[in-house]
Amino acid sequence: MGRVLRWVLPACLLLEIFVTLQVAAWLGAGRTLALLFLGALAGIAILRREQLAILARLRYGARLREPVLPALLDGAVRATAGILLIVPGFVSDVAALVLLIPGLRRRLVRRFSAGRGHNPATPVIDGDYRRVDDPMLPEPKREAR
Repeated sequence: MGRVLRWVLPACLLLEIFVTLQVAAWLGAGRTLALLFLGALAGIAILRREQLAILARLRYGARLREPVLPALLDGAVRATAGILLIVPGFVSDVAALVLLIPGLRRRLVRRFSAGRGHNPATPVIDGDYRRVDDPMLPEPKREAR
């Protein structure tokens, strides 16, 4: 994993620089800086909104006794998109915008939560029980000590 990061991180950085320079050559330096600044402001706004929304989603899920993992994962994906918008560069901005697409985000949340023991297709049935001794049932086997 460490070897992969040694190559992937610099490659992403070089790609960000290359694309940003290409956009600057096409739009001009002032417009490029304005777009990067607006992207950072959008990222900050998303992070601020998520900070408040995640707590509300957790309270709502707890009140309805629903699993909170999907809400946490959805908030994490949105926060990741906010962070990617703050990072200067257009490649990270495009990745953030892709993460903000609701259908794709739901698929990601489903995929991650399915691997963590949450299956939204499996219903949870709450109920109470009491033990009834029925003389017609066979006695349970007891282990000899």
